[in-house]
Amino acid sequence: MTDSHTGPSRRSPGGTGGAHRRPTGHEVAELAGVSQSTVSLVFSGKAAGRVSAEVEQRVRHAARQLGYRPHASASTLRAGRTRTVGLLVPDITNPFLGHVLRGAQRAGRADGITVALIEPGPERNWQLTAVEALNAAAIDAMMLFGIEPPFSDAPGPTVLIEAVADGFTSVLLDVRQGASAAVGHLLDLGHRRIAHLGTDLPSTTFKARASRWRRELDQAGITATESPEVLAGFSLQAARGAAHQLLSLTPRPTALFCDDDLLAAGALMAAHDLRIPVPGELSIMGFAGTLLSEAATPQLSTVVAPAEELGAVALQTLLRTMDGHVTAPRPLPMTLVPRASTAPPHRPAPR
Repeated sequence: MTDSHTGPSRRSPGGTGGAHRRPTGHEVAELAGVSQSTVSLVFSGKAAGRVSAEVEQRVRHAARQLGYRPHASASTLRAGRTRTVGLLVPDITNPFLGHVLRGAQRAGRADGITVALIEPGPERNWQLTAVEALNAAAIDAMMLFGIEPPFSDAPGPTVLIEAVADGFTSVLLDVRQGASAAVGHLLDLGHRRIAHLGTDLPSTTFKARASRWRRELDQAGITATESPEVLAGFSLQAARGAAHQLLSLTPRPTALFCDDDLLAAGALMAAHDLRIPVPGELSIMGFAGTLLSEAATPQLSTVVAPAEELGAVALQTLLRTMDGHVTAPRPLPMTLVPRASTAPPHRPAPR
């Protein structure tokens, strides 16, 4: 494969952002006037027959100018020379993510690979800064959980978890199936005023949950008036405040479908504040199957996500991606677990 560019760009090697920052493959590509995939081919030893000799020479010359040191391939990771991948998450306090990390670590242990956990937060600039820091620290690949890539071309092998973006391999839970099971459980109990307590995080996975909640109610002939929605920040107190809004409506919802067990726990707190019995007068449905769902009183009905399996599959997919296999696995199914927080409505809902 030859590159469509005919000459190096006019970018000066002096503009790499400081002597202490490690140059990236993107900068090599820009200086050489080629694509980043071409740079990857050259330094992975796969250029023969795919990159012309002239282009390969130009790439290597640009790399020498910048002082670029290429990342290791998956085979290098397995050989034990670097053995570190990064896992970027939006909120390190989310209990679900600890199980994802554990699954990834266990999957990597057989190959001697360590997974480093990084929390860049929700701001795109900080996410990009975290990625650059990972590259500078010689981490050879990364997984982004619930974060849409803050770059158009990955600076190294990258797999998305619970997020989708063009040009990237994604590992996903079947949240649509899970949301259908959760809302279907409430419908089967006889609820019609099923409100949605969602999160305001701009994530593919949460958008999918909201979309499926609406679809299930539409198919049941339930209007938007009967099924209000409030979005909250991803915390107990934010969920508590948002649930207060929903539970102050007239007529009051008889059930809440929550985007996560954390939000469902906040809804339980709001119900306690307002002296609304659960499940006597209000059913609360969680999502994810974290320890919160079992520790709550009453225990939360939820749909359980295989968190450790998700982490393991993501790590395995990352290694396959580094070896040139980019097929994404099928979404992992979720399991409905009814518990004490859901019951038939106290009074028949009006029809």
